[in-house]
Amino acid sequence: MHQSSLIPLAFAALAAAAPAPAPIAAPLVPRKNSGSTEWSFRKAALKADGFTSDKWTAAYHKAKEVVAGLSFDEKMNFTAIGRSAQPCAARSYPLKAAGLDDGFCFMDGPAGPNTVFSTHFPAEITTAATWDRDLIYARSVAMGSEYREMGVEVPLSICIGPMGRHPLGGRNWESFSPDPYLAGEAVRLAVLGMQEQGVVGLVKHWVGNEQEYLRTGALEGGYSNNLTYTVDTYIDRATVHELYAWPFAEAVRAGTGAVMCSYNLYNGASACESDELLNELLKQELNFGGFVISDWGASHTTLGSAVNGTDWIAPSNLFGDLLAELVANGTVPEDIADDKIIRMLTPYFALDQASIPELDAERYVASKKVATVVREVAEGAMTLLKNVRSTSNERGLPLQDTKRLLLVGSSATPASLGFIANRGFPAFNPEADFSGFNAGGYGSGNSPVPYAIDPLNAFITRGQQEERPVHVDYYGSDDPLAGVITGQSLFGNTSLLDAKLEIFDTAIVFVTAVAMEGWDRQNLTLQNGGDELINYVASRHNDTVVMITAPGPVDMSSWNDHENVTAIVFAYFSGQEGGHAMANVVFGDVNPSGRLPFAIAKSVDDYDAGAIWHGEPTTNPPIPFDEGVFIDYKYFDQQNIEPLYEFGYGLSYTTFNISDVAVAAEHKVAYASVRETNEKYFVDGQKTGGLYDQVYKVTATVTNTGEVDGAEVAQLYLSFPDSTPKAMPVRSLRGFVKSHLAAGASDTVTFPLRNKDLAYYDTELGGWVVPKGKFKLAVGTSSRKLAATVNISV
Repeated sequence: MHQSSLIPLAFAALAAAAPAPAPIAAPLVPRKNSGSTEWSFRKAALKADGFTSDKWTAAYHKAKEVVAGLSFDEKMNFTAIGRSAQPCAARSYPLKAAGLDDGFCFMDGPAGPNTVFSTHFPAEITTAATWDRDLIYARSVAMGSEYREMGVEVPLSICIGPMGRHPLGGRNWESFSPDPYLAGEAVRLAVLGMQEQGVVGLVKHWVGNEQEYLRTGALEGGYSNNLTYTVDTYIDRATVHELYAWPFAEAVRAGTGAVMCSYNLYNGASACESDELLNELLKQELNFGGFVISDWGASHTTLGSAVNGTDWIAPSNLFGDLLAELVANGTVPEDIADDKIIRMLTPYFALDQASIPELDAERYVASKKVATVVREVAEGAMTLLKNVRSTSNERGLPLQDTKRLLLVGSSATPASLGFIANRGFPAFNPEADFSGFNAGGYGSGNSPVPYAIDPLNAFITRGQQEERPVHVDYYGSDDPLAGVITGQSLFGNTSLLDAKLEIFDTAIVFVTAVAMEGWDRQNLTLQNGGDELINYVASRHNDTVVMITAPGPVDMSSWNDHENVTAIVFAYFSGQEGGHAMANVVFGDVNPSGRLPFAIAKSVDDYDAGAIWHGEPTTNPPIPFDEGVFIDYKYFDQQNIEPLYEFGYGLSYTTFNISDVAVAAEHKVAYASVRETNEKYFVDGQKTGGLYDQVYKVTATVTNTGEVDGAEVAQLYLSFPDSTPKAMPVRSLRGFVKSHLAAGASDTVTFPLRNKDLAYYDTELGGWVVPKGKFKLAVGTSSRKLAATVNISV
């Protein structure tokens, strides 16, 4: 998305080569409210009504007071992009009247500050796999603390779009989950944690940016800003509310200070120039209390951006002098600029950002304390998909009486290419050789790494700590397929690998798939011959463990059921401490408790082929989201397709039982942390309040029935009444609780149910409605392993 001088030069060159967006050639006519002479943006102007925090209310009034005292030139100057951005992705101009002496620094990204002096965090998809609210919050607090210490006011860090409409989406790993409830809970905690540190918890990309191909009209990744070829996503109102806007609503209630609009067109208009998307849905209905910033180059005209809801444009000069000209000649009222500045200053005052240190990109902000959080998140995310270990079978995990451990596969070793190496990689090239350990994906969602603990070094170190040290060895070569028979071709000399496999107790095959901004994934196949490598090793060793580093689902069909594949661990993108986390799980120091934040299909043909488009470019190719809310596990449920591993699935080294599931009516008025939305809620056709009020409480008992300590994630799924006047998912996640339990211990978990959790979006009424009839509430350990069901009637 954005660049700074601290990422590879190839990346920066692409941005530099991108043509600047054309100034004011606005083909659209800004909309006014139906039946009214009032501009739409005036109804969307920020107001004090809706703030539940005295601190934010006071900040709003202070921002208004400052803006009222500014001259015309001061206002217009502040709307312009600032001086040289380095080391930020962009800078605003200073505003002395507000105490903003150096302007805002906007810095990437989702994996942490974009310098080598900061921590490289596990990806958001990894964080969601923990299903642990404490860890999600702790990661955000830790990341926010580093941004603050570096002097950054606005990290471009929290991604909830793309949602993950299709597993080939190139940036799915930057977001939390394709499930709106899980993503909503995660983003709420992420915003609260980031802003607790005094930096803006910006969320992106609003909305419908679900593929990389032609996201900017570019055929080969990058930033062409070719609006002619940019994809046009058509999403109906119900789908937007029930899926794509759901986590953004949670972010608004948590008080997010900024939202980034996306590259794609939305229902015929550029997402950053869409009155429907920005003024009506985000600023009026969701009552967003911060400012909208364009993705880099996503705004194309001054007039369209100004009146339709974008408040600050990066990295172009479409505002500033050009906006001043439109205001001076009466085309745009001056109060539009006032509102933009008030929106930018309100979070600045609310978060006390005048106290943030002066920007210093060479300030070393990484620490052991934060590294511990990073390791704990990576450990908590490790998802055990398969394990044959039993009282009668000593194979599998954790390692038991292992004397010799063989690591196989290039992704077990330090990276030879990429952000974590001394040698840069060719940015935006999905066919590059990404050999070595991948701490994360690529593009603006990544960040430089001060160090990366690769599996080989971590396993050697950990093996030495045993009472009788484990001998850890590695097999690999410059050719990632060396020693692997693929079809009729023999790559390299297999004699050494075969000899090692004969004498080692356990073999762990490390495999990887990569993803990056600018390109969608080419396929779901493991890179560097990973599938062939697994089958080769498993055909020669009866205790083969597979460790997967990947951005999302991979094709496991050729080896998942192999009798000698005794355990499979999904590690996602685990950040700089990934090797330690893998070793701790394999040796049994950590009991794996991660759960899939997406579903994995048995066959690649089982995914919805229509959910991603890679056709020949035409003028704004239309991308209808005809599947509605039925993505990921909800698509499999709708189509009656059995996945290989379902949403929410994950094994443990111990066993658990869920019992005593019960439901009771319990009304509790709910208040947003910072900002109430204006979403409409109807009962018997009449608009009323209380959409987010709790109305029911579901409880259950979780018991660790095994012999070792561990953690289980109890999950609540809701099925709508048959009488619901529209097609609804077979089941939808509506609650989760992670319980850490000693062997034999129990925990009573509680799932609050809100009116919104029971509602569907009625497009005729323009609001949420709870249907009449019987709801089924099921508690279990995945979307398909449900222990008990209770019913409520409404």
